[in-house]
Amino acid sequence: MRSASTASARTTSPADLAGAHGIGLRKELTRELLADPEGVDFLEVVAEACFSSARTRREVVALSERWPIVPHGIKLSLGSAEGIDLDHARRLAALARDLRAPYVSEHVAFTRASGREIGHLTPLPRTASAVEVVARNVGRARAALPDTPLLLENVAAPFGYAEDSIPEPELYALVCEASGCDLLLDVSNLYANAVNAGLDPLEVARAYPLERARMIHLAGGVFEDGFYFDTHAHDVPEAIFEVLAAVLARAPEAAVLIERDGHFGAGLAPRLAELARANACRGGRASARQGAGAPTAHAAGTRSTSTRGAAHPEQEGAAARLEVLQAEVARALTDTPRQPGAAAGVDAAGVARARTILERKRVEEALAHLPRLSRHVDEARPLAHASVGARARTSRLASIADAVAIAERARSERTLADDAERDLLVLRARFDATGADPAPRRGPFVGRAVLSNGTSTWATKGLGEEATVRVWGRAPAVTKAPV
Repeated sequence: MRSASTASARTTSPADLAGAHGIGLRKELTRELLADPEGVDFLEVVAEACFSSARTRREVVALSERWPIVPHGIKLSLGSAEGIDLDHARRLAALARDLRAPYVSEHVAFTRASGREIGHLTPLPRTASAVEVVARNVGRARAALPDTPLLLENVAAPFGYAEDSIPEPELYALVCEASGCDLLLDVSNLYANAVNAGLDPLEVARAYPLERARMIHLAGGVFEDGFYFDTHAHDVPEAIFEVLAAVLARAPEAAVLIERDGHFGAGLAPRLAELARANACRGGRASARQGAGAPTAHAAGTRSTSTRGAAHPEQEGAAARLEVLQAEVARALTDTPRQPGAAAGVDAAGVARARTILERKRVEEALAHLPRLSRHVDEARPLAHASVGARARTSRLASIADAVAIAERARSERTLADDAERDLLVLRARFDATGADPAPRRGPFVGRAVLSNGTSTWATKGLGEEATVRVWGRAPAVTKAPV
């Protein structure tokens, strides 16, 4: 571990990640990472996790004194034809400055349309108008992010569009050229899309603009009903390492990172083994800290053409048509009650598949806030799916709103009721869920839940969103029978 004086003077640049190997920072792995800090060269953090929790942000900033950290955005919605949220871009820029980040990354996707938060990285149609929209939004984001290179990630596509006219590799070549940004190449997403389309993943990979790849993501997945899902909760299959080797043959200095979002039971060791396997795909070359070369000038975003003047009328018309299409897709993915939605020119079976992915994601995110209920996995999970499938996703703190709804439903189940009461009490201490959207509880809280045996469980919280919630119980009073 660096001394405080040395760490405080440390700066990071793209050169620090050339040839490096890293891992996505998750709370389940933090303790082991701190115990073995030499195991990885850098970390990646989901930027929005730092926006929603001041405590998480402080912890990540502290960790940046030990490792270079890349903030990875998931909600900037660079593919939205209606434009991006500039305040969100400014928050991303502020986090990058706090971390002295060598890169910031985001996705070539949209996550909202027509006032609806989809809660998923939704693919764009592979068209020239989509490329133009991404380039325009990148230009707006770069105004808030002038100092940190922005990397753009390819996404998994559970469905396609009738108007798709550009092969996937060419789409990302055009996006890089139009935006001036380099790639965060998700090899697992590339593999999933190729296999699901009946294509050879190695041929698809070689057609990508690999000279623009600065970082690489690897994650595991599973086949279900003949469709490969990139789950981020399974081991990386050997077939993906084979694609990685082909990519690294043309992008030898790209940093490689393992993403894992679930099933952490075996801890850090299997992830380090996957990093070692990735290093073997590089031919065992030295990592960044052993003197790998710096990336090319593309990484600084100096070639950006996304700040050009106003779009031509035909471009504006194409963007308007894309905005209508995205609104239809958002409706199809988020409308309730649960049933396959419909959008003109979109694969209906794929939309139904995407809705299933969305529901699973919402359930996992909600159950993470319900630690007691989650212990009853066989009973709680079906109940959670029933609850989430019947509710529209809220625009703010959706996982909290879903968790509250699941806990309230579980209160009517005899075997789940007490744990549901306890989880619900803690949620209400931390959040005000009485309105349409939950909000962090800034004021103090005192509350009580009475369990099935008459025991009272109390929760208190002091002033401020980050105040500690304290929970304790009291046995029921005993009434003596008259003598």
